[in-house]
Amino acid sequence: MMDYATSSLEVMMGTCMLINCKTARCILLLTLAFAWAQPVAAQQFSLYGTGTLWDSFENPSQKAFELDISRQFASNFLFLNSGANANFSGPGKAAVKNSILYENGLSYTPLDVDSRQFNRFNVSTNNYLLMFRLLKTVKYQRELGFSWQTRAETQGILHNQALIIFKTRTDSSLNGVMQYLDRKGKDQLSTTDIEAQSYHQIGFTYKEQYNKRFSYGVKLSYLSGIAQNSLKVSSAELIPGTNTFNVDGDLKSSYNYHDIDRGYITPGFKNPGMSLSLSGNFKLKNGVYVLTNLKDIGFIRWSKNSYRNNESIDINPLGDSNDQLDYIQNSLVKQHYTTLINGKAEALVNKEIGFFKPSLLISKSLFNHSGDIVLINSYNYKALNLSVSGAYNLNEYYQFGAQVMLKSPNVEFFIGSDNILQSYTSTVLLTQNEESRKENFNEGIAGAAAYIGFALKFGRIVSHPQNENYIPGINHRMPGTGILHKLFGNRD
Repeated sequence: MMDYATSSLEVMMGTCMLINCKTARCILLLTLAFAWAQPVAAQQFSLYGTGTLWDSFENPSQKAFELDISRQFASNFLFLNSGANANFSGPGKAAVKNSILYENGLSYTPLDVDSRQFNRFNVSTNNYLLMFRLLKTVKYQRELGFSWQTRAETQGILHNQALIIFKTRTDSSLNGVMQYLDRKGKDQLSTTDIEAQSYHQIGFTYKEQYNKRFSYGVKLSYLSGIAQNSLKVSSAELIPGTNTFNVDGDLKSSYNYHDIDRGYITPGFKNPGMSLSLSGNFKLKNGVYVLTNLKDIGFIRWSKNSYRNNESIDINPLGDSNDQLDYIQNSLVKQHYTTLINGKAEALVNKEIGFFKPSLLISKSLFNHSGDIVLINSYNYKALNLSVSGAYNLNEYYQFGAQVMLKSPNVEFFIGSDNILQSYTSTVLLTQNEESRKENFNEGIAGAAAYIGFALKFGRIVSHPQNENYIPGINHRMPGTGILHKLFGNRD
């Protein structure tokens, strides 16, 4: 199972967790697969409040056009505004880093099986394939938009006991099952809770400037599920005199890995869903700007051909993987189910002070533990915008980010990372040989993030009525430019 799953990226999360003797490596490879199987935008903190096309779709009350200087239409022209963010935190971080760096796995023996800390990981990707937006009316500055994006969300929590029990077979140190039996603390296997899902999101946005200080926006999206896997363990007990655990929980998968084909990745109506984003921003008299979002509140209804097992099964982590895979596959029954997507509540406060704009962003996931508190400092000089950010995630890790943006009224390009130091370290370590990696192991991989984007405005320049130089019916079509004239010339 492991050899198949890690090579195809179409991994059954729950089955991998239950039956594979290289579980720690599986989890990390799985999360990285969800992140980098697609083109490399996750949070992209520094883009909030920038007035970019990406900003206007993620925060629907944000305007993408400036009257008198912007052209009427904006699009990314299929240039991917895209990125990824992956992080792992907890006492098992070093063990998991090692499992990626070395093919022969690692020893989990040093892990404290009585620790009260838990290992958490999350990966998110948000890839805009197509964005198109137009300024519909000058009055109230109404904007309409259409977007097609693909997203992936992976998050999980597990205790050290799960890492040592499902350890790699090649580890010659103390057997993980024996280490589990020698523990003094309570059983923490039931804390295992892992979910991964990916989907298409086809969205329509509407934005209106209600008055000079307040604007609001709405984004309504149709969701088309690609894949979903989850495992939630409610109890796991070792059967006396054996290496076998009786595991009780809920395992879900939207597909059987034998049935995977290209049809799974194209949008359709097999796994339908809906989501809604509500956004508003307000500018106070003292120049303070406030943005609030209820973002991506929605669900996906996975088809009746999905699979589920919510009954107890017996798992031998030291047994033959293929036999146990067949056993688990046979225990699954076809059943539809519904999952929530990663909705968020957000608030942004900033103020422009000349060329400097400091911002505070708070973003909290509504249905899991994740959340971010971010300080952003932006510096503008003509078309150049430089930003640095510091973020604390509720999964107990810090990130330092940086962004470079070139933005004129009608062209924008940006590249950046919310986790620039660890992203650089990860890149360096993965390109070194094994001896160099061992020397620099303490600098190892705890996370990575990257994003990039481009958009261009076109059409006529939209202006206030008193500045308008376009009059419909007069300069809409100049003499001699009609299609009949082009075909037949002037009529006598």
